[in-house]
Amino acid sequence: MHRRLFLKQSSPGAAGCALATPARPRHTEHLIFIVNGGGARKKDYYENDSLCPNIRKIASEGFVFEEDHCERIASHNTAFRELLTGQEWLDNGPAYPNIFDYLNARFQIVRSIRSVPAVMRTYKPRIIVCRKTDHDVGHCSYEEYLRVIRATDLEVGKVFDWVKNHAYFGRNTAIVIRPEFGRDDEVNHSGQLHHSEGFYCTHRVASIFGDRISLRVWIARP
Repeated sequence: MHRRLFLKQSSPGAAGCALATPARPRHTEHLIFIVNGGGARKKDYYENDSLCPNIRKIASEGFVFEEDHCERIASHNTAFRELLTGQEWLDNGPAYPNIFDYLNARFQIVRSIRSVPAVMRTYKPRIIVCRKTDHDVGHCSYEEYLRVIRATDLEVGKVFDWVKNHAYFGRNTAIVIRPEFGRDDEVNHSGQLHHSEGFYCTHRVASIFGDRISLRVWIARP
């Protein structure tokens, strides 16, 4: 099995990166990882700037991996574990280290995007993971799902502006946005939007890296 994609801070000359070469290298000391829990389609949160103008702005200033593949789309918790470990999760399998273990970092996990600035000011964690699970309302109503998409974009935009304008965090903080997985290509006849096997929009999402981090992307082979 090939290892998953690894991301490493590097020069801003990486392919697909929209950043100009800075006068001096940036050093990322803090990461805000926003997980669109419950599943969100990239054509809603990334490709549609009328729904998500703030996330589109972040994407335009940073790096976007537009074809990130999600293999496990049936279980939210399993998908979330795999995001944190970069490894396939197996019942009764080995306990893989996660990103906190690799960095030996102080971290916080929160469920409200609005709480991110206060947590950052108080604790200054190396990593804060915000897992917002409201998107799963799509199982009941597509219209409610769109409401969550818009509300999430507004909250993300406020955090992004806060980071950029902060005297300390504005110099050294990266924002990454990535859902657990996507959702079905089309809304069903009952006005519901599930996450089912075999749909392109369910299995392919966009991973967005904000402009405070410079990345090189490569595949590590066994």
